Amino acid sequence: MADKKISYTTRDFQGIRTELINFTRLYYPELVQNFNDAGIFSVLLDLNAAVTDNLQFHIDRSIQETVLQYAQQRSSVFNIARTYGLKVPGQRPSVALVDFSITVPASGDKEDLRYCGILRRGSQIAGAGQPFETVYDIDFSSAVNAEGFPNRLKVPNFDSTGKLLNYTITKREVVVNGITKVFKRVITPNDVRPFFELFLPEKNVLGVTSVLIKEGTQYVTIPQPQEFLSQNNRWYEVKALMEDRVFIEDPTKTSDNPGVKVGKYVSTTNKFITEYTPEGFFKMTFGGGNTSAEDQLREFARDGLAFDLNKYTNTLTLGSTLKPNSTMFVQYRVGGGSQSNLGVNVINQISNALFSVNGPSENTNRSVINSLNVNNVTAAIGGANNPSTEEVRQMVTFNFSAQNRAVTINDYESIIRTMPSQFGAPAKVTITEENNKIKIKLLSYDSDGKLTEVTSNTLKQNIANYLSNYRMINDYISVESANVIDLATNVDVVLDASQNQGSIVTQVIDIITQYFSPSNKQMGDNIYVSEIRKRIQNIEGVISISDIQFFNKVGGQYSSSQTSQRYSDPTTKQIELIADTIFAEPTQMYQIRFPNKDINVRVLNFKGINFS
Repeated sequence: MADKKISYTTRDFQGIRTELINFTRLYYPELVQNFNDAGIFSVLLDLNAAVTDNLQFHIDRSIQETVLQYAQQRSSVFNIARTYGLKVPGQRPSVALVDFSITVPASGDKEDLRYCGILRRGSQIAGAGQPFETVYDIDFSSAVNAEGFPNRLKVPNFDSTGKLLNYTITKREVVVNGITKVFKRVITPNDVRPFFELFLPEKNVLGVTSVLIKEGTQYVTIPQPQEFLSQNNRWYEVKALMEDRVFIEDPTKTSDNPGVKVGKYVSTTNKFITEYTPEGFFKMTFGGGNTSAEDQLREFARDGLAFDLNKYTNTLTLGSTLKPNSTMFVQYRVGGGSQSNLGVNVINQISNALFSVNGPSENTNRSVINSLNVNNVTAAIGGANNPSTEEVRQMVTFNFSAQNRAVTINDYESIIRTMPSQFGAPAKVTITEENNKIKIKLLSYDSDGKLTEVTSNTLKQNIANYLSNYRMINDYISVESANVIDLATNVDVVLDASQNQGSIVTQVIDIITQYFSPSNKQMGDNIYVSEIRKRIQNIEGVISISDIQFFNKVGGQYSSSQTSQRYSDPTTKQIELIADTIFAEPTQMYQIRFPNKDINVRVLNFKGINFS
């Protein structure tokens, strides 16, 4: 048989059948002479060719399903994604900005802060049949949100005689589609096994927000919301079971900013990972060990036992197994999908307001609670269904280059943005690299919503600590404040005399204010005066723009930072434009701190000009 030649390239039924006939004629001519279709040998040929063809097909399919580019089965693409470390998302919820308004009594010429209550996180509102929840506590007495960004508007209300009656307080906050649920499961001895897998009952799970495992099995009620936020009995979600550190709040340290918690990394073995199955179910996988390496070492030193491989691989490196005779409480959210995308002014129903007002008058407290109104000022967008197989394929291609580490400057900035919000968030951030030293410059918002160089030291330390888990071993990180440069401007315009000049001047001020808004600028952005000219010129009633001058405001109520660009008049600090541009360094950002007084629009009048 070793000298007999066969073909390894023939793969289809007809080709295999022809090859078998040629093989038989060449090597067994005296054994078979009848190759007619009606002969018994033809039946054997067909059976062998069919089996071989079927085997070739399944071999091809099996190999095909291991290659990302050619895999067709959804389960195969998910397996490849898992191999490359991609966490495939499920349904995604829509997000909207909503104005929460209450009416509070006046105290003198100000609002009575005693009646500015707190709307707790998880409060539910709705619109068009879609539920939404608040992400953070909403404190109506605070001028900023939970992340430190200004978001409160106060409007006084007067009667017909001009007497101050009360104030309408509006907080603009983020809401996310979906509702929060709690799944309860009693852990029996049969559940105490390595890498225990738990499937949540719904298919539209958005994610797990907290997991508690408490001793005992007789719990009738679920834990209070604050228990899910505490560190007691807490299990933590990690990206991989090999991770042994999580970033949590440090209650032993005091923050220099009430809205920013001090964070730290702690080692834990109480951990789990989550993933979506190809069918859309949400799976949780817990750890695989029950003894620590220290315990094993002490036992070996004490008893001198023989080496047992199974025992010595049963460590807490990949997390702890569940504890028997305990109760697990999984807090999770459900919802999302493309149907959760809604238009403006649709989310205006209050479903379950966890609103507490603790003023001295119960009647006034009830009045304030009943005055709560909601309305979404932006469309609810971002909702999406489970990704298709093709979408997952593209995600794998992108994810492979990231590898969850900080290698480039962009990596550092992206990771900073993923730090949990309770530990603070910079208003603006810029990152530069010099001789393996990563220089991070930050800016924050003040209570008026303006950029400031006064940045919380707690925030700086949190960022440095958080990045320590991602940075390259030879990278040194410094976190410092950046520079805010305050400007004032004079704008000389010629207006159409037939138009309302007051209205036009207001529009000019609004356009310049919008151009310099921090939400429209990033650190290091230049100021293009020609762009400002273009926008002003587009206002109906503006005939021409005679001149635009910019001045650097320094000291007092303004920042102490100065522009790097030369002054044309050092006394007034008028900035000399270069190609109609004010240039900024990467660590600088321009703003107009007080638009009402620092934007001066001067209207020129040509009526008195004589050309004779």
